[in-house]
Amino acid sequence: EKIVWGIIYGTASLAALYFFMVAVKLIGDGFTLALGCDTKGAFDFADNPVAGLMIGTIATALLHSSGTVTSIVVALVGSGGMTIRQGVYVIMGANIGTCITCIMVAFGQVGDRARFQRAMAAATVHDMYNLWSVFVLFPLEVLFHPLEELSIAMSNAQTDSGAFSSPVDTIVKPLAQELLVVDKDSIYEVATGDLVCEPGQSFVTGGAFEGSSMGDGSIGAIVVVIGFCILVCSLLTLVKMLAKVFMGPTKRLISKLLNYNGYINILVGTMITFVVHSSTVVTSTLTPLAGLGVVSLEQVYPLVIGANLGTTGTALLAALVTGKSDSVAIALVHFWFNVFGILLFYPIPLTRKPILGWARSLAFSSAAWPMTAVLFLIVLFLVAPGILLGLVYMCTADSTAVEVIGYIVGAIVVVALVGVIFWYTKKGGRTVWHEFLEKKR
Repeated sequence: EKIVWGIIYGTASLAALYFFMVAVKLIGDGFTLALGCDTKGAFDFADNPVAGLMIGTIATALLHSSGTVTSIVVALVGSGGMTIRQGVYVIMGANIGTCITCIMVAFGQVGDRARFQRAMAAATVHDMYNLWSVFVLFPLEVLFHPLEELSIAMSNAQTDSGAFSSPVDTIVKPLAQELLVVDKDSIYEVATGDLVCEPGQSFVTGGAFEGSSMGDGSIGAIVVVIGFCILVCSLLTLVKMLAKVFMGPTKRLISKLLNYNGYINILVGTMITFVVHSSTVVTSTLTPLAGLGVVSLEQVYPLVIGANLGTTGTALLAALVTGKSDSVAIALVHFWFNVFGILLFYPIPLTRKPILGWARSLAFSSAAWPMTAVLFLIVLFLVAPGILLGLVYMCTADSTAVEVIGYIVGAIVVVALVGVIFWYTKKGGRTVWHEFLEKKR
């Protein structure tokens, strides 16, 4: 009887995971369609490093796919629509933006505070790793361009070997395309300037909305809403089914296997992600498992950074097939960014502490008051990019008056940020915050 129920719960878990992947694809396709003719314009501000970083972050958070954003960047660089230097910062931003899905997955366990805390720690360790990588590598890249120079030097070693398609995409596509089929090739051509949008042009080539009188923006919005509804339902089901599957001996076996060696876990995360072509699938599966206590944060961390490295394979293979040195170079930037991130924040245990510490702190606060996680998402993907893009626009404006105002506002923002940090660390802010959280428990 236990075996039968185990099979039933296991099958239900796989079905829920399948619908989760369908939902992520629908959300990505919906936003891609909504962008449509504005795809090229979305990357116009990327000539400034800070703007490029923010654009990469926002675009990836909306599309739920760093692969889509990096593919667009590879296409833009290959066509001359964007320089390698501009593309580097968008790629960095894409690494930050891809973390949003994991946090949404963690909310599937918000009903149980202990589970939610563990799930949030696993979800945000991805964020913290990418944020710390950007904190270190972004200023170095602005000053010395090591990623750009290394990638250009290596990009002459080209190959015409073929790429393989994602098995996950092959499985998910049939159901997703029943609702919507987007002509992404044409959208990429719009991004590179090879195709000019005509008034009323539609990029819908199949599915339930083919031939609809609605505009692409409206169709995209509807598909995004449907995708989010499926996402919520599939996540709730997945968490419940996994709780049934990973009990007793199974839980202990998984924990024992992943406790063997962190470097092997990095390799496992890399290989799985390279095969399925999706770090989102890997990291979003780890999040509920961490919430259930099947894997610890220390076990999740190497798997996540391995998944980060594995996802670079998609753009690299696509670039190698084109044979264009600039395309290969920008794809190598993505690869080296993640390699340097691993070298900076894994081999020496001391360097892992800020990442794991920040993840645990945010998870603790979120478990006490779930709005903390919501505010974190709003600040990371809306407020901070909005402020920084606004400052970039003002500080690079043609009008001297606007430029001066931009620098003044920038100075005020920096002073305010330093003041908050000083208050929190030196003036009892941490105590006030923890007292507030205790009241919310």
